[in-house]
Amino acid sequence: MKKYLLIIAALLSLTSCLDNKLDESFKEINEVKRWENIEESYSVYAGEEIVLAPQVVLTIDSLNPELEFEWYVGTELVSTEPTYTFMSNNIGTHNVTFCPIDKKSGMHFNKLIRISVQSQYETGWMVLSEEGNKSILSIVMGKKEETEDEVEYLNYIGVRKDIYPLHNDGQSLGSGPRKLVEHYVQDDYATIPGEIMVLQQDQPLELHGFSMEREVFVSDEFLVGTPSNFNVVDATQSASGGYLLNADGTILYKKNYDLEAYHVGTYSDLPLFDGKKFKSITPSIYSQTPYLLALDEENTLYGIWEKESRPTGDFYYNAELAPFFTEESDVDMSLFQNIEGKVIGSGFHHSDSYVTIINQNGKYLMNNYQTYPSGRRGSRSVKILESRIHEMSASMFTDFVDMAVLPYRDYMLIASGNTLYFHEYYRDNFKEGVVKTFDHKITSIAFKDFNPYRHEANAHVAVGLENGDLYIFEIDDNDMTKTIPLFETHELGKIIDVIFKYSSWGDVKDGYF
Repeated sequence: MKKYLLIIAALLSLTSCLDNKLDESFKEINEVKRWENIEESYSVYAGEEIVLAPQVVLTIDSLNPELEFEWYVGTELVSTEPTYTFMSNNIGTHNVTFCPIDKKSGMHFNKLIRISVQSQYETGWMVLSEEGNKSILSIVMGKKEETEDEVEYLNYIGVRKDIYPLHNDGQSLGSGPRKLVEHYVQDDYATIPGEIMVLQQDQPLELHGFSMEREVFVSDEFLVGTPSNFNVVDATQSASGGYLLNADGTILYKKNYDLEAYHVGTYSDLPLFDGKKFKSITPSIYSQTPYLLALDEENTLYGIWEKESRPTGDFYYNAELAPFFTEESDVDMSLFQNIEGKVIGSGFHHSDSYVTIINQNGKYLMNNYQTYPSGRRGSRSVKILESRIHEMSASMFTDFVDMAVLPYRDYMLIASGNTLYFHEYYRDNFKEGVVKTFDHKITSIAFKDFNPYRHEANAHVAVGLENGDLYIFEIDDNDMTKTIPLFETHELGKIIDVIFKYSSWGDVKDGYF
């Protein structure tokens, strides 16, 4: 009998324990009802502080919860205070976790906050101007931000004038400003920022794309001393090399050992093609097109084609001069070889596609043509697949200054005097007209086109004026005579050149080409 009584007592005890555990499991659990005064993500410039002061509303004790706090940057505990001041010292995306702890239950609640830290010089419009023959480099800063549906856009938030002395021990940039050129590593996985080449009469140089510190004087990149006639007026980059157009028409070339390092190669002091003279070089989308466009002093177009698209480990200075040819009967080769008149501008609009404007005794012809790489190593050539000719209104060129071809909008911009014009180059009706007229003469135009498959945005255009004014606006695709002002600044000095600064190949590829 005692044995059975003990068994019954044990069962009753077990049932009591189970009842207690079941009671515990059905107790109400404190949870997050909502977060207040905090965003999912923030975008700041390097050096800025951002004070994070979120509030958590719990389902229990929502008015006066007993809480402790922990803040983590990555996996490092950085604070136990209710608020945290994030110092944006390192460029990149940082994961900050806010962790309030319910003291009664010991429950931890986590809120992830992403903070994107970008250089104040990462993207925007770079302006090269002149004051008393002194080169001045300025930037209109663009901050990358996203809408709620993760569409990236640019917000222009301010201008910094004469930035070079700020980051180079107070030194002057130089004198005789000519042109700005940006180049970047052509690799989808590379995160190396692009560099800015400043061309000027006094010591052209290259700047780090984020810090604006001088990386190198171009004259120091020659293998056997700088040529005696060294006087660079234009420059462009390919996937694995660099080209300098000298004032005497010769082209100097370097080939890089490493695609992810800008200065591992050096220029040859001997010009390409036995010193052949050229009037201009036009860059291509050089991750997709293996040649640059070059116009020689006889007004004949060529492709400049590197013998290898990528470095092989062997160091050599060699590139091929690829002549143009066609198999199409309706292509007028006189618009490519010994061209009559003056070629006043060229630009690319898609891979292997170009627009060239020719002035023939006051008659302005637009040649819009499609090419294709042809031939084998040692005998490269450029095949013309199609050429479309159209006469443009001469009134747009009475005081021609600059032109820009927008790849995704199928129109080009032409600056003449104080007027900005548009002209369609792709559609059959070839509409043209006045975009905007300014109070002073235009000296430079530039654009930021947006891939319509990635961004629902009109093109952004910057116009620099002789008196130091800079205007940035959108052009309405449905009516190019309508503009939407975005930003303006003044007193930058006589503006010589304006470019949009992309900073990396990824930004170019995803937002432009």
